[in-house]
Amino acid sequence: MRNAPDHGRTVRNGSLAMIGLGVLLFVLSLVYLIPHDMGVTSALRGRGVHTPAVVTECAEVSGPQDNPAGNSNCRVRFTTSEGKPVETQLAYVIGTVKAGDTVTVVYDPQHTDIAALASSIGFWNSLGRNVLDVVALVASVVMILLGLAVHLVYRRLTRARRRAGAT
Repeated sequence: MRNAPDHGRTVRNGSLAMIGLGVLLFVLSLVYLIPHDMGVTSALRGRGVHTPAVVTECAEVSGPQDNPAGNSNCRVRFTTSEGKPVETQLAYVIGTVKAGDTVTVVYDPQHTDIAALASSIGFWNSLGRNVLDVVALVASVVMILLGLAVHLVYRRLTRARRRAGAT
């Protein structure tokens, strides 16, 4: 009986892991994902300047088996309206360009290191990112609540078993 698996420990550790991952996703959503996506899109829509740029390099976000769309983080080189040369990474991953392509980017004249393809800040792309941000936030809350529920039920059942065994 001593070598029997401890399912209670597995349940407890699983629920704690779910709570931890939920908290991590929640914080990531609130601190980075939502502010980044909304801030970049808002700045580029409000004061963005369109200019031609050359894609200098692209790096796939993951291996081909995990990335069938071929999404990449790309760097671009462009010249600002003041004549200053800039090379920066695009704010959003893309799957439609490769190194050497000429594209139109929108950059923030106050922060020239913030740039994106014009299509990346369109209504549907922005809506898609915002929906994913909200889904991540909701998923994190569900993970936390589910993890807490499992943990509390496990504790209650464990205490009930101990009381029943003691009588």
